[in-house]
Amino acid sequence: MKSVFGKTLVALFLVMLLGMNSLGFAQPRVFLRFNLNPQIYISIPRSPQVTLSIDRGEGANYFVGDRVLITYRTTREGYVNLIDYLPDGDVRILLRNVQVQGGVTGEYSGIVSGPGGTERLVILFTPNPVDGMKLEDFVQAPHQGDRIFAGRYATDRVSFNVIARLQSTALTIEPSVVTVGTSRSLVFTATLQTSDGRALEGQELLWSVSDGRVSSARTVTDLQGQSRNTFYAPSFTGTVTLQVSFAGDVRLAPAQATATIEVGLRPSPVELTVTPSSFTVDSGGSLKLTALLRDQNGRPIPSQVLRWTASTGSLNTRSTTTDSSGKASVTYYAPAVEEVTPVDITVDFPGTKQFDPASLVVSGEVAPVITYALSSTLFYVDFGGDKIRHNGDNLRYTGNLVTGFGVNETSFLEMRTRNDMVDFTFSPGGLPVRGCILLWVQGDPGARVRVILNGKRLGAFPVGEGTLSPEGEQRVVVSQNDFVEGTNRLRIEVDAPNRSIRLQKVAIVF
Repeated sequence: MKSVFGKTLVALFLVMLLGMNSLGFAQPRVFLRFNLNPQIYISIPRSPQVTLSIDRGEGANYFVGDRVLITYRTTREGYVNLIDYLPDGDVRILLRNVQVQGGVTGEYSGIVSGPGGTERLVILFTPNPVDGMKLEDFVQAPHQGDRIFAGRYATDRVSFNVIARLQSTALTIEPSVVTVGTSRSLVFTATLQTSDGRALEGQELLWSVSDGRVSSARTVTDLQGQSRNTFYAPSFTGTVTLQVSFAGDVRLAPAQATATIEVGLRPSPVELTVTPSSFTVDSGGSLKLTALLRDQNGRPIPSQVLRWTASTGSLNTRSTTTDSSGKASVTYYAPAVEEVTPVDITVDFPGTKQFDPASLVVSGEVAPVITYALSSTLFYVDFGGDKIRHNGDNLRYTGNLVTGFGVNETSFLEMRTRNDMVDFTFSPGGLPVRGCILLWVQGDPGARVRVILNGKRLGAFPVGEGTLSPEGEQRVVVSQNDFVEGTNRLRIEVDAPNRSIRLQKVAIVF
């Protein structure tokens, strides 16, 4: 008869052929799912008839990818089953009814592959092979061997810790260096990412300050991996350290960031504005936004950093610096959408020793692109030719005809005051289901055009600056409720005072 050690090697060789040459965490088949209570685990007897150990000893640490060597030994001939309780509740059988002889040491080698947590191994020694039902009963109640095997068994156990290889993280805080007045408040933004720049959503951050206080000691990151917290400065001057930290978990490394706050005399207030102050941008389109930073006397504040964020879509930069006129611009890139989607763009001025911090949110929406074919259901007024053309009724307008604002030498109706307007009627021949008003219009910085249909204000929309191109039309979607049966009246006006708009053409399509 072969030696027991030889039998063990044969059994292990068969296991390897079956694809089970490593520990349960690398083994393809799960025997069942069962969470082994730690109190039940430590109550499993350690019998003198069988011993179980690992190469680094009880309670040792193994990283995912490490090799672990399991050693077992019995005092007499019989059969062993080696059971692996994984941290996630999976239970796998590493050795199944392997025949052993007394005094001969058996080995089992495997590669740790997770998940992280406490791994618990239990060896069951019996004089005869164990059938599947009894083995399942024992797996779910390893402390009740006397009931299951009527005393004809022996057990031992060993556990170790599986540590996942941590992915490094980066935590930043803005502003990182700032000055605020005594008893003033300031919003800080923390950003948590992986080392390759992937935003980490839903992670808890811990905040603390050496003086003053924060509005919340714990916050959670959003879709952009960001979390905001308000700092309230103390009533005395000095240097305050604000720290935000991420504790990490089984897959992410911890990280922390620190901001230095100089609490000094109360700085002066500032005025922060953004043009346009509200907007609608096409799906997949872009929009330029310009911030203006001025002091309380209206003077521009140059060379100051502004921070930008968008709730959806993206920006060409997150940080800009004001120029000599106190202005700084970013370009917003809208996402592709199939329905109207709200968007908030936030600009923050962190403040200095001389000036208060400031923050402003500009709200707008991203609208799906709706294509309307130009057909017989078209009404228009065109100021761009050598004479005014239109196919509506009762056309009235006031303003001045000017040139030089388009890619061609075309004319525009320039409207400067609230008394300037374009007004005409049209009859669609029924009640349209929906339509679109197309405006070829440009104007001064900050200028807006007001659109009124049948006495109902459809909105006031910012107009572009610079040279107007044929593809630069402004679109206003009109619903069925905005139309009336029979004669409809459209009116175009200036909305922003003291800012001119120049209208080349307006068209209505259904």
